[in-house]
Amino acid sequence: MQPWHSVLLIIITLIVFGAGFYYDQIEKNSAVAYEESLVKTGEQIAQKQDSNISNEIQSSTILEKSSAWAETKIFIELPSNNDHFLYLHQEAIKGDVFLASIIKTLDKNPTAKEVIFSPFINNIFTEPESAIMRSLYSTEQDIESPKHLLLIVRGHSGKASSLLSKVIIETYKSELKNESINNPLVPKLSKQRQKIKILEENQLQLAEQIEEENVKSSGQSIEEIALRSEMMQITNEINSHVAALKEIEKIHLSKKDPIEYLSIYSLANFGNVQELLNNIDQLKRMLVNEALEPILKKEVTKNLEKLATSLSQELAKGIELIKELSRTALKRKIELQKRLVSLEIKKNDIHSLHPSYKLFKSVKKQLDEKKATFSSEFEKWRQAKPGITFQKAL
Repeated sequence: MQPWHSVLLIIITLIVFGAGFYYDQIEKNSAVAYEESLVKTGEQIAQKQDSNISNEIQSSTILEKSSAWAETKIFIELPSNNDHFLYLHQEAIKGDVFLASIIKTLDKNPTAKEVIFSPFINNIFTEPESAIMRSLYSTEQDIESPKHLLLIVRGHSGKASSLLSKVIIETYKSELKNESINNPLVPKLSKQRQKIKILEENQLQLAEQIEEENVKSSGQSIEEIALRSEMMQITNEINSHVAALKEIEKIHLSKKDPIEYLSIYSLANFGNVQELLNNIDQLKRMLVNEALEPILKKEVTKNLEKLATSLSQELAKGIELIKELSRTALKRKIELQKRLVSLEIKKNDIHSLHPSYKLFKSVKKQLDEKKATFSSEFEKWRQAKPGITFQKAL
């Protein structure tokens, strides 16, 4: 073999070895790259899935700020002499009392409720109706006209927002007209009223404790005897009203036939209830015992329906009267308790050192202060209500 043959063989060997090593590295690098691509793709898919879930969660909470909703804007205005009270209406409209009234109104109008709430009845929106409703309307001061309050009502469509705006306006007008001092629309007044109620209950409990401690004391005056006699009578009346209201509530919650209310003596003998029952009974006997012509039978049936409606209305009035009598009796009892305690304190000054008397005085002082503040604030609210107008913004 010639020397150059050896050199050629060495060169060929090196070339083959180099080519093998080169392709081996390519294969390894390709495998690593493929594995890395799989890892990155999996992470990206997972991130995308997490992002989708996050978006779904956000879609259930971002309602008020969404630009996807249709909006109806209403201007709320007060007479010029009262426009400085607009802030009270802004508070009232967004308060819990009014919010509950809107839900109650919609509960009485299932069709309107379905139109307004239908997009939210699914697995994504899990918020309660009150939370959803709170996000569907808001109020703000109109920048261009500071003497206007702007009510913004949102809906999934123009029809829904327009319908909801009508519900809100009509409900608000009704609440302003029928508002009770015991359940005011303005949130801060509502909180003050709750505190007053708690103090009144505490005062009544303390007065009852003091009365029990002194009920057997000697040397009662004629005035004290008269007060205690009236107290006994008022207590019996309250117990009777409370028993009736409990029975009414039981019938209402069990959704029994309204005729069940007649089992309550005070309702069965209220107003025109007995007269209506007699008329209903006569018409029913006519239908059963007499062969009536179709026209007359139709007329009797029509009158029966009217009488049934009148009976329901009369019973509703009777229930409201029982509630009012109960409130009035309780108020009178509190007054009698205070007068009896005052007599006891005057009769023996040493009683004023008794812990119950001292606590009673402290509660009374707090109650008087709270009532004075509430009375002043409620008077402002009373002045803010007349003359309010609503006008759709262009």
